[in-house]
Amino acid sequence: MSVTCLAPSYFDVPVLGTFAVFVASVLFAVWVWVNHQFAGKRAFMIAEIGMLWWLLTATMELSSASLTCKLFWSQFAWPGIVLMPSAWAIFLFHYAIGQDDSLPQLKKFSYWVGPSIIGLIAISNDLHHLMYTENTHLAEVNGRPSGVFDHGPLFYLAVSYVYAFMLASIGVGVTAVRRAMPQLRGFFVMMLVITLVPISANLAYILGGFTLFGFDPTPFMFSFVIMAFGWLVVNNRMMDITAISRDLLFASTTSPILIFDDEGLLSGMNPAAKRLLGRDHRAIGTNLTTVPKIGPIVGDVLLRGAQAQMSTILWDDRAYHARLTPIPSPINPDSAPVGWTIAFIDITEQQAYGELMKQAAEQAEAANRAKSDFLATVSHELRTPLTSIQGALDIVQMTAGDKIPEQTAQLLSIAANNTRRLKSLIDDLLDLQKIEQGLMEFQMEEVDLVPLLEESISANKGYLDRYGVIAVANLPETPCVVHGDQKRLMQVMANLMSNAAKFSDNGKTVDIALRPENGSVSILVTDHGVGIPPGCEDKVFGRFSQVDSAATRSRGGSGLGLNITQEILAAHRGTIHYESQLGKGTTFVVSLPAA
Repeated sequence: MSVTCLAPSYFDVPVLGTFAVFVASVLFAVWVWVNHQFAGKRAFMIAEIGMLWWLLTATMELSSASLTCKLFWSQFAWPGIVLMPSAWAIFLFHYAIGQDDSLPQLKKFSYWVGPSIIGLIAISNDLHHLMYTENTHLAEVNGRPSGVFDHGPLFYLAVSYVYAFMLASIGVGVTAVRRAMPQLRGFFVMMLVITLVPISANLAYILGGFTLFGFDPTPFMFSFVIMAFGWLVVNNRMMDITAISRDLLFASTTSPILIFDDEGLLSGMNPAAKRLLGRDHRAIGTNLTTVPKIGPIVGDVLLRGAQAQMSTILWDDRAYHARLTPIPSPINPDSAPVGWTIAFIDITEQQAYGELMKQAAEQAEAANRAKSDFLATVSHELRTPLTSIQGALDIVQMTAGDKIPEQTAQLLSIAANNTRRLKSLIDDLLDLQKIEQGLMEFQMEEVDLVPLLEESISANKGYLDRYGVIAVANLPETPCVVHGDQKRLMQVMANLMSNAAKFSDNGKTVDIALRPENGSVSILVTDHGVGIPPGCEDKVFGRFSQVDSAATRSRGGSGLGLNITQEILAAHRGTIHYESQLGKGTTFVVSLPAA
């Protein structure tokens, strides 16, 4: 090949037109690759590359004046000629039929082996003249030189190879039309028709000698095919799997969907909406403001430009919630919507479930009130006689003295202890009932915690002595003032010290400390008992629950003290937590805001 073949001899309309198609195809290929995703995209882009190769060589052939250059570019075009229909057939197969295990091997042969072999045969034509014979000559067509090619046997063999893929494309198109869902069949008919266009042009060239500017029209027709698919991509309807999925979801969803314009006229609907509307209101152009049930919704949208707050609507014994979406103008998105869609979400089951939950909540609330009333009644009824019994037992123990036999004295002591425990349980139940009903009273005032803790230790000494536990206080000399109810804070300390005493071994100490901090005061109550296992916070502070241990079972307790303590501290804007090690003891930390 002479270097002169790389320099165009003509810049007339055929050359410039072909080159313009080539540039437009390059820009389109880049745009598709960057902006769109669809099944078989890689094969589609390889077909684009084959077409661009073919168009570029066609441009160079049209711009050449000598037979040598025209023959060279015609031979050099064959890799693209073979690659274009091969990749197109694979694209159609992937897009219309789907992936297949045999495709990787077929792709390798179609993309590399076939184009390479036929390309080498064509480029080496000067050695064998079996692709284009020596009778190939130059002729003037429409006032410009054109190559008149005399085809050899290898040409027809190469054409047969190409036509095998073209026929496969037709077969895939026919199969796609036959198998496609009704809403997609039109697209595959279009795909089949435009696939036939370049095949028809090539047959007209080979059998009838039809040319375009004295040139094979096939690459231009393939450019038409690519641009036709480009039009479909631009419209985002058929080639884009996202758009197809949206169409399928619109058609298959069980939620009725209506589309209406800015005058309230029906523009479209899915099958579910068609069933719901009935025969009298299905026609496109129906004024939806006159349709029962949905007329007020549409009218309100047209009047206000938005959906009013509304409850569910009942339609054919089903409950629906209307969800409105505006359709913006494609020319001026900031202007008023050109239409609306209404999706009717079926909430019948949710509504029924909600009603059941409401009934269950009301029943639970009623049961809770009945429980609280029962506990309050029983507690009040038991408290008075228990107080009398406790008083009588104390008087007998104090007055009788040594006159009572030892065995009787022991029985009286057990009865007195159990009476006090029962009275403590009743007091806790009454406090719990007051907390639940919001009736617990608090007399808030400034309280110095130093004397309060000293008084608490003195008041609970008898209880600590029963367990053989000694309270050790570490209190500051300066006041630590908080804003709180002195009586309730004494109750908090009583609960914490009694809890520490129950879980301490005989002879151990309960350490009580007070620490002023930035803006708050902390009370620490530490025992040296069995400790609390990890993850027991819910049991420690829960109601009627205790950490399971031998000490718990032997020393009793209502399981309410720490829960009540937590509620009292919450009313003081305070907190409580604990730190514990098994076998070493537990420290409860109360934090209160300083006054």
